[in-house]
Order: sequence, then structure tokens, then C-alpha cells
Amino acid sequence: MNDTTNEIKRLKFEELLWIIFAIISLLNVYGDKIEEEYVTTNQETYQDKSNKIFKITLIVTLLIYIYFFIRNYKALEKASYHEKRLYEIELLGSSFLIAGILLLIYFQTYQN
Repeated sequence: MNDTTNEIKRLKFEELLWIIFAIISLLNVYGDKIEEEYVTTNQETYQDKSNKIFKITLIVTLLIYIYFFIRNYKALEKASYHEKRLYEIELLGSSFLIAGILLLIYFQTYQN
């Protein structure tokens, strides 16, 4: 396969990832609505359900950003000398996103 075909396949895959990300965003809105039910009724089943939704969305988001981290790393390896610094910054940003998501998953798992 040539580079153009691979690039188009990559872009199509990333389109799918963004659709999944949009669905995750809608699930987070739904989780917030369930959390509102918990606040008004104080029934822990609502809180448990919303926490599960938030944890699932965070895990899927983590997987998406791990993909982007790997993609950025591969781009860094192929980058010219003049582009390396920019790709290093992009890779650092991806690392921060992954670290932040991991911390949110930890919080979501161990919050009271």
C-alpha cells in the first residue's frame, strides 16, 4: 500500500474515534442527569450508576488518547530535525492527557 492509502485509512479510523468520543460525551451528559437524581433523592443506586458510566467513559477516553500518543510517537520518529521539537511538545501533551485521565479514573474509583 502506498502512503496516501495508509493516510486515508488512518484518517477514517480517527473519524470513527471522534464519533465514539461524541457518544462518550452524550453518555457523560446522561451520567450527569443520573447524578442529579442522586442529589435530589439521595438514593445511592443513582450515584453508583452514574459512577459506572463515568468510569466507562474515562476508560474509553483513555484508550483513545493512548492511540493518539502512539500516533504522535510514530510521527516524532519520522519527523525531520526541524519538526522534532514540535512533535516532542505534542507527545508531552498526549502524556499529560493520559496522566490526567488515569488520575480521574482513580478518583472515580475511590471517591466516597
